[in-house]
Amino acid sequence: MGKIRGVNLGGWFVLERWMTEELFEKNNVTGKDETKFNEQVANKEEVLNNHYETFITKDDLVWIKETGLNLVRIPVPWWLYGEGGYHKSIDYIDRALQWCEDLGLPFMLDLHTAPGCQNGFDNGGIEGVLDWPHKKEYIDKTIEVLVRITTRYKENKMFHSICVLNEPFLTIDKSIIDKFYIDSYHAIRKVSKDLIIFFHDSFRLEQWEQFFKENTFHNVVLDTHLYQCFSKSSRRLTLEQHLEVAHSRKERLEKISKFVDVIVGEWSLGLLRNESINDDTIIDAMTRYAQAQITSMRECKGHTFWSYKVTDKMGGWHLRSLIENKIINLEEFLK
Repeated sequence: MGKIRGVNLGGWFVLERWMTEELFEKNNVTGKDETKFNEQVANKEEVLNNHYETFITKDDLVWIKETGLNLVRIPVPWWLYGEGGYHKSIDYIDRALQWCEDLGLPFMLDLHTAPGCQNGFDNGGIEGVLDWPHKKEYIDKTIEVLVRITTRYKENKMFHSICVLNEPFLTIDKSIIDKFYIDSYHAIRKVSKDLIIFFHDSFRLEQWEQFFKENTFHNVVLDTHLYQCFSKSSRRLTLEQHLEVAHSRKERLEKISKFVDVIVGEWSLGLLRNESINDDTIIDAMTRYAQAQITSMRECKGHTFWSYKVTDKMGGWHLRSLIENKIINLEEFLK
């Protein structure tokens, strides 16, 4: 495979309220994450099985394949076998990956949650909790899950890559993350000698040169997630300033690419409203913002948009809607 031009299948096997608001509302869930969902929904097995059946279907994967995208990044939880009081999703993950193989659609498995939570986000499974780095058994369990996943799917011809952990937070001592990456790499290599392995940058993209120069890896890629909508400073940016920041990514990514391949594993058209960006200008803003990002990412290893679908089709996060409404130029996206 050459450059990755892909999409995330977020909200399918790891719940985030903002992505599937109706699912949380109709089941009277007050929290934002899957832990709260499991705690508060009495018939969670029935509800979640229906979600796995309907949220993304084989027809969606057919659309992705026929549209020309060449990879799906699939977030999966550490509890996929039903551990820790969570509902198991492994049977539906099996089916999804069989669909990928049948369609000839390469996939990346992204371990999106870890025991104790690695970032305190809803996407880590437990909002407001960040205990993963403090207990060796949590880190050991994470590696165990990675090995188990790799072993289970290593014969699937479309198994392109695995991301060992999504977004470990920047407050975690980097030496802990370094050791975890090294240990998980060697554990996976005992099962698969060539599977591509992704390490997230832990929100410190510029701090990895020494790590990669001091360690010898095979088929390893650095994963970074680039958004301009989660900080207070982002709210103040005009559209032109947003475009300037987006264009500046090109130089940053080129610098990192000198010592390791790098992918933008998550990006979106999410923009915060202000005097410059409002309901009257948002379509034009997203269209220009999309092109600026696409251009800046063209020479790195690739990119995977977050996400294929969310509740709000026109909020800047629903790739299919953005392509069908020509806010994202498909030809430019695939270049």
